[in-house]
Amino acid sequence: MLLLKKFINIIEKINEAMGKGASYLIFVFMTLMVYEVIARYFFASPTIWVHEICGQLFAGYVALTGGWVLLEKGHVAVDIIYQHFPKSGKLFADILVSFVGFFMFSILFWQGYKFAWHAVITNQHSHTIFGPPMWPVKMMIPAGALFFLLQLTADLAKTIVKHQERSVR
Repeated sequence: MLLLKKFINIIEKINEAMGKGASYLIFVFMTLMVYEVIARYFFASPTIWVHEICGQLFAGYVALTGGWVLLEKGHVAVDIIYQHFPKSGKLFADILVSFVGFFMFSILFWQGYKFAWHAVITNQHSHTIFGPPMWPVKMMIPAGALFFLLQLTADLAKTIVKHQERSVR
Protein backbone atom coordinates (compact mmCIF):
# COMPACT_ATOMS: atom_id res chain seq x y z
CA MET A 1 0.00 0.00 0.00
CA LEU A 2 2.92 2.33 0.74
CA LEU A 3 4.31 1.78 -2.76
CA LEU A 4 0.93 2.63 -4.27
CA LYS A 5 0.75 5.84 -2.23
CA LYS A 6 4.27 6.80 -3.44
CA PHE A 7 3.17 6.13 -7.03
CA ILE A 8 0.11 8.36 -6.55
CA ASN A 9 2.25 11.10 -5.00
CA ILE A 10 4.76 11.04 -7.88
CA ILE A 11 2.04 11.28 -10.54
CA GLU A 12 0.33 14.10 -8.67
CA LYS A 13 3.58 16.05 -8.36
CA ILE A 14 4.29 15.57 -12.08
CA ASN A 15 0.82 16.76 -13.06
CA GLU A 16 0.93 19.69 -10.66
CA ALA A 17 4.31 20.82 -12.01
CA MET A 18 3.21 20.35 -15.64
CA GLY A 19 -0.10 22.08 -15.08
CA LYS A 20 1.33 25.03 -13.21
CA GLY A 21 4.12 25.40 -15.75
CA ALA A 22 1.77 25.20 -18.73
CA SER A 23 -0.68 27.59 -17.09
CA TYR A 24 1.89 30.37 -17.56
CA LEU A 25 1.43 30.00 -21.32
CA ILE A 26 -1.70 32.12 -20.92
CA PHE A 27 0.47 35.09 -19.91
CA VAL A 28 2.68 34.63 -22.98
CA PHE A 29 -0.52 34.42 -25.04
CA MET A 30 -1.88 37.64 -23.54
CA THR A 31 1.43 39.48 -23.96
CA LEU A 32 1.63 38.51 -27.63
CA MET A 33 -1.97 39.59 -28.25
CA VAL A 34 -1.29 42.98 -26.61
CA TYR A 35 1.84 43.30 -28.76
CA GLU A 36 -0.24 42.55 -31.88
CA VAL A 37 -2.88 45.15 -30.98
CA ILE A 38 -0.24 47.81 -30.32
CA ALA A 39 1.67 46.96 -33.51
CA ARG A 40 -1.49 46.96 -35.60
CA TYR A 41 -3.34 50.01 -34.26
CA PHE A 42 -0.58 52.30 -33.03
CA PHE A 43 2.17 51.57 -35.56
CA ALA A 44 0.07 50.29 -38.51
CA SER A 45 2.40 47.30 -38.67
CA PRO A 46 0.46 44.06 -38.05
CA THR A 47 2.36 40.83 -37.64
CA ILE A 48 1.93 37.67 -39.68
CA TRP A 49 2.83 35.36 -36.81
CA VAL A 50 1.12 36.38 -33.55
CA HIS A 51 -2.32 34.86 -34.16
CA GLU A 52 -0.89 31.55 -35.25
CA ILE A 53 1.58 31.33 -32.37
CA CYS A 54 -1.21 32.28 -29.94
CA GLY A 55 -3.37 29.48 -31.33
CA GLN A 56 -0.54 27.03 -30.76
CA LEU A 57 0.15 28.35 -27.27
CA PHE A 58 -3.51 28.06 -26.36
CA ALA A 59 -3.59 24.49 -27.67
CA GLY A 60 -0.62 23.68 -25.43
CA TYR A 61 -2.30 25.43 -22.50
CA VAL A 62 -5.45 23.33 -22.91
CA ALA A 63 -3.67 20.03 -23.61
CA LEU A 64 -1.01 20.20 -20.92
CA THR A 65 -3.16 21.44 -18.03
CA GLY A 66 -5.85 18.72 -18.27
CA GLY A 67 -4.18 16.31 -15.84
CA TRP A 68 -3.68 19.08 -13.29
CA VAL A 69 -7.31 20.18 -13.60
CA LEU A 70 -8.33 16.54 -13.00
CA LEU A 71 -6.05 16.44 -9.95
CA GLU A 72 -7.68 19.60 -8.58
CA LYS A 73 -11.18 18.25 -9.37
CA GLY A 74 -11.78 21.21 -11.67
CA HIS A 75 -13.67 19.37 -14.40
CA VAL A 76 -17.46 19.40 -14.54
CA ALA A 77 -19.03 16.80 -12.27
CA VAL A 78 -22.66 15.82 -11.75
CA ASP A 79 -22.59 15.67 -7.96
CA ILE A 80 -26.35 16.14 -7.68
CA ILE A 81 -26.85 12.44 -8.43
CA TYR A 82 -23.53 11.10 -7.12
CA GLN A 83 -24.04 12.50 -3.60
CA HIS A 84 -27.11 10.27 -3.12
CA PHE A 85 -25.26 7.05 -3.99
CA PRO A 86 -24.33 4.65 -1.19
CA LYS A 87 -20.58 4.11 -0.65
CA SER A 88 -20.57 1.01 -2.84
CA GLY A 89 -22.40 2.94 -5.58
CA LYS A 90 -19.86 5.75 -5.39
CA LEU A 91 -17.02 3.23 -5.64
CA PHE A 92 -18.65 1.62 -8.68
CA ALA A 93 -19.26 5.03 -10.29
CA ASP A 94 -15.66 6.14 -9.66
CA ILE A 95 -14.28 2.96 -11.19
CA LEU A 96 -16.66 3.14 -14.15
CA VAL A 97 -15.74 6.77 -14.86
CA SER A 98 -12.05 5.87 -14.63
CA PHE A 99 -12.40 3.08 -17.17
CA VAL A 100 -14.41 5.25 -19.56
CA GLY A 101 -11.70 7.92 -19.21
CA PHE A 102 -8.96 5.33 -19.82
CA PHE A 103 -10.72 4.20 -22.98
CA MET A 104 -11.24 7.71 -24.35
CA PHE A 105 -7.79 9.09 -23.48
CA SER A 106 -6.01 5.95 -24.69
CA ILE A 107 -7.60 6.49 -28.08
CA LEU A 108 -6.70 10.20 -27.93
CA PHE A 109 -3.10 9.28 -27.07
CA TRP A 110 -2.87 6.66 -29.82
CA GLN A 111 -4.44 8.78 -32.56
CA GLY A 112 -2.73 11.95 -31.35
CA TYR A 113 0.62 10.18 -31.49
CA LYS A 114 -0.03 9.03 -35.07
CA PHE A 115 -1.13 12.55 -35.99
CA ALA A 116 1.97 14.12 -34.39
CA TRP A 117 4.39 11.53 -35.76
CA HIS A 118 3.07 12.14 -39.27
CA ALA A 119 3.80 15.87 -38.80
CA VAL A 120 7.35 15.02 -37.67
CA ILE A 121 8.26 12.62 -40.46
CA THR A 122 6.74 14.79 -43.20
CA ASN A 123 8.15 18.02 -41.71
CA GLN A 124 4.65 19.45 -41.87
CA HIS A 125 4.31 23.22 -41.74
CA SER A 126 1.28 25.46 -41.48
CA HIS A 127 -0.25 26.63 -44.76
CA THR A 128 0.05 30.30 -43.89
CA ILE A 129 2.53 33.00 -44.85
CA PHE A 130 4.30 32.51 -41.52
CA GLY A 131 4.35 28.71 -41.94
CA PRO A 132 5.68 27.39 -38.61
CA PRO A 133 6.31 23.66 -38.15
CA MET A 134 3.23 21.84 -36.88
CA TRP A 135 4.87 19.01 -34.95
CA PRO A 136 5.40 20.94 -31.68
CA VAL A 137 1.73 21.74 -31.25
CA LYS A 138 0.65 18.32 -32.48
CA MET A 139 2.98 16.62 -29.97
CA MET A 140 1.04 18.34 -27.20
CA ILE A 141 -2.01 16.17 -27.96
CA PRO A 142 -0.45 12.81 -26.98
CA ALA A 143 1.56 14.49 -24.20
CA GLY A 144 -1.59 15.99 -22.69
CA ALA A 145 -3.43 12.67 -23.08
CA LEU A 146 -0.55 10.89 -21.33
CA PHE A 147 -0.64 13.29 -18.36
CA PHE A 148 -4.41 12.85 -18.17
CA LEU A 149 -4.04 9.04 -18.28
CA LEU A 150 -1.46 9.17 -15.51
CA GLN A 151 -3.80 11.25 -13.36
CA LEU A 152 -6.71 8.91 -14.09
CA THR A 153 -4.47 6.06 -12.91
CA ALA A 154 -3.58 7.95 -9.73
CA ASP A 155 -7.23 8.78 -9.06
CA LEU A 156 -8.24 5.15 -9.53
CA ALA A 157 -5.44 4.08 -7.21
CA LYS A 158 -6.61 6.64 -4.62
CA THR A 159 -10.13 5.26 -4.88
CA ILE A 160 -8.83 1.73 -4.29
CA VAL A 161 -6.63 2.83 -1.37
CA LYS A 162 -9.53 4.73 0.21
CA HIS A 163 -11.83 1.73 -0.20
CA GLN A 164 -9.19 -0.62 1.26
CA GLU A 165 -8.62 1.66 4.25
CA ARG A 166 -12.37 1.81 4.93
CA SER A 167 -12.63 -1.97 4.65
CA VAL A 168 -9.86 -2.47 7.22
CA ARG A 169 -11.62 -0.29 9.81
